[in-house]
Amino acid sequence: MKNGLLESWSRVTSALKSVTQIYDRANRVISLGNDVRLRREGVRRTVVDGDLVLDAGCGPGVMSDVLSKERRCRLVLLDALKPMLIEAKRRVEGGDYVVGVFERMPFRSGTFDAIVCGFSLRDAIDYGEGVGELSRVARWGGRLLIVDIAKPDNPMLRAALSIYWRFFVPFMMRALFGRVGVSYSELYRTYARLPTNGELKDLLESKFEKAWMLQRMLGGGVLAIASKGRG
Repeated sequence: MKNGLLESWSRVTSALKSVTQIYDRANRVISLGNDVRLRREGVRRTVVDGDLVLDAGCGPGVMSDVLSKERRCRLVLLDALKPMLIEAKRRVEGGDYVVGVFERMPFRSGTFDAIVCGFSLRDAIDYGEGVGELSRVARWGGRLLIVDIAKPDNPMLRAALSIYWRFFVPFMMRALFGRVGVSYSELYRTYARLPTNGELKDLLESKFEKAWMLQRMLGGGVLAIASKGRG
């Protein structure tokens, strides 16, 4: 991987570590209160009772918390940052907790019935490798759910959201959370690198058999669903 990309990822992970304690509250503010609703809708569309589910990039465990309330399933939580996993353990009862990154998952091929990424894939180092690994560890017939901020194909909407992320989000975070909120200026990097909705759909279709994109929040949020094989 290019040194510049690794350096950028290192700065983003440092920022994420610094906002561990406020991460879920900040997501609530940034999404204008829609983050849990989007997670719940995505889970209901993709996960069924009895599934073995990977929460990839679990952060402080918000996605797994939603999962445990909506479905009776077995959970594996993966994150690159130990502080995030510690917070997830406090939030979610049961489950297995694993340190790892999207691009090098420590699981056998075809392990999971469903994989969920709640506002996390944007933090991957390499999207192509990350989605490839998500496909590898999904079983035949398995499903992938990505709930995230969106980068609309429409240039005007994309520009408006870019301004929101670059200027308004850091301002709100500083106003609400003080010095720790300053780190959100660094996290704009993840939005700048994010593929457009169309590019993300193309990427998913290159690794999975089927993919759907459902835009929410006037194009500011997206549910991306993919299936491996039938489904």
